[in-house]
Amino acid sequence: MTRVRDALAGKRFFVTGATGFLGTALVERLMRTIPDSEVVLLIRPGRRSSPMQRATREILKNDCFDRLRQAHGDRFDAEVASRVSAVAGDVGTDGLGLDDDARQVLATCDIVIHSAATVSFDSPLDSAVEVNLLGPSRVAAAVVQARADAAEAGKVGPTHFIPVSTAYVAGTHQGEAPEQ
Repeated sequence: MTRVRDALAGKRFFVTGATGFLGTALVERLMRTIPDSEVVLLIRPGRRSSPMQRATREILKNDCFDRLRQAHGDRFDAEVASRVSAVAGDVGTDGLGLDDDARQVLATCDIVIHSAATVSFDSPLDSAVEVNLLGPSRVAAAVVQARADAAEAGKVGPTHFIPVSTAYVAGTHQGEAPEQ
């Protein structure tokens, strides 16, 4: 029987929402448990910082990476540099706001995990609709386009699209919870 970890070894993941709580934990878990995997992060560029600078500041410096820092010691930064990259984009924009290079990067990924969302209950409704309602369909459309782009180059492109909902991940309910 193939273990999930073994089946995912060496895969390239494209992750949205990595600057959020759930996304940061996901990136750490992928790096720690999936050997030889690579993680490409879709991050909105800041006014004065690149997507990779934001990733370093908002994700990789997080305490949840302490276990990896301890495991890799002085090699932690090199490990991150060899396995994590970031592209500029925004799930609130058609085409994810990807430029040609970023679209090519997406086409080289195996698995797309969409975990971007706005979880602020007082954010403007139009902004929440752009990210939470239209975002998943935009990411799915980008995956379809990436597969087409990869096929043109004789490659496969993303084979899995995994949308993640953050709506109930921190629930306190215990026991069975039937969908009704």
